[in-house]
Amino acid sequence: MGTCLPAGRRRRAALLLLCLLLAPSGAGAQSVLRWGADPSGGAPYVFADPARPDRYIGYELEMVEALAAAMGRRPEFVPTDWETIVTSLQRGEFDVVVNGLEPTEDRARAILFSKPYYIFQLQLTVRRDETRIRKLEDCRGCVVGTLGNTAASRHLEKEGIPFKGYADPVGAYRDLELGRVDAVLMDVPMEMFYARPNPRLKPAGETFLRGAYVVGLRKGDETLKAEVDAAIDRIARDGTLERILRKWSLWNEAQSELQAAARTDVAAGERSPAEVSYEVTSSSFNWGGALHRLARAALVTVLLSLGAMVIAVTLGLALAVGQSRGPSWLRLICTVYVEFFRGTPVLVQLLFLYFGLPRLGLAMPGWLTALVGLGLNYAAYESQVYRAALEAIPRGQHEAASALGMSPVLAFRRIILPQALRIALPPMTNDFVSLFKDTSVAFAISVWELATAYRELANASGEFMLLGAIVSAFYLLMSLPLAHLARRLELRLQRRQTVRAVEAEVAV
Repeated sequence: MGTCLPAGRRRRAALLLLCLLLAPSGAGAQSVLRWGADPSGGAPYVFADPARPDRYIGYELEMVEALAAAMGRRPEFVPTDWETIVTSLQRGEFDVVVNGLEPTEDRARAILFSKPYYIFQLQLTVRRDETRIRKLEDCRGCVVGTLGNTAASRHLEKEGIPFKGYADPVGAYRDLELGRVDAVLMDVPMEMFYARPNPRLKPAGETFLRGAYVVGLRKGDETLKAEVDAAIDRIARDGTLERILRKWSLWNEAQSELQAAARTDVAAGERSPAEVSYEVTSSSFNWGGALHRLARAALVTVLLSLGAMVIAVTLGLALAVGQSRGPSWLRLICTVYVEFFRGTPVLVQLLFLYFGLPRLGLAMPGWLTALVGLGLNYAAYESQVYRAALEAIPRGQHEAASALGMSPVLAFRRIILPQALRIALPPMTNDFVSLFKDTSVAFAISVWELATAYRELANASGEFMLLGAIVSAFYLLMSLPLAHLARRLELRLQRRQTVRAVEAEVAV
């Protein structure tokens, strides 16, 4: 007859047994290799599968899976943004960067680089009917589209060729089709995927500027770097990397040279393959030039805000009058407009205007798209400010104006509207200040305003704190005078109303 354990001891034993069953064994547990990349417009590196948008595909995704297997790790993809990918790595959001990362002198001061796994070159692309541009030197005086903070953008800057930075290659090649830029300069993998199959585009000249893609790691992760380097050599020697690159049509003579350098089966007396040479781009941060670019971007922000506010005030007033005093069909149209523009994100509206309208034959430049889009969006909000102000005017004001023989239009212009504007002035000022900040969404359509300038310069230099303080000062210099002017205008309107009231009292 067996002995019985006390109830408390039985519960502890059962809990211990459950933990042992659920815990992974030390032999079977795999450490995770978290890798960061930007999948937005990221073909053929890593991007959403068009056939199954819930999963990612790409040659770098397959390469990381092979690397992780060679390292005995489990890969875990962390989607991120290209322009902040280095700072995200430094913050520890992932372990490595695998995203067509080019080794540069400034990045080398912030992160570690693995040995190269791919050799790339740059390719210039133009429209099919273009006859002026045959090589990069022909682009002087033209505008070339490219990705920001890349070997291509640095080379254009070095050559003194004006360029327009994009967040992804899709927008750049689309703008080239629409004539918004004269040419596009990209790495060959992107050019092969996005431009070469397009019958409206063609390559201009031969490829040039050989560079390399490497894995980026945090400073101090030398042990992980050694693992990554060994894994790159292993998948190069066993043919895995070549199979992946051939599958994506990226294999060429440069890759053969690169993989030959990883050989270890060199016979006695045979000359070892030479290391593949490639250019390491660099850029020195010029504070004078940075401040000048920030000042130009601030001017763009001011002009965008002023133009959009003119549209918002004019259209908003018309919407308010239509909603409060128009016939039923007009009230319905105004209400639908207001609810649509208030109920959808302004970023979506800008993308629709920029990329959607060209399909209807209307292609506006980026700055005009931002100005019109922000104006249409803010008109919906302004209309509600004016409608509330109009409804705040006592009904007796209308009756008094009618008794004096004024027509409804004259009464509205001389009696109702001035009072309504005085009531609406404070919220109008708040909306205008908000509009200064909301111009930052224009980065999505490659408009180089103040927030976009800060983002690009800070990512290029790493000076997020100091540049952030300077940009904040720019915003304050733009918004504080506006608030002061609005307060003075409000006081002036109040004094004018007081004077008129006194004059009316004296007349009686």
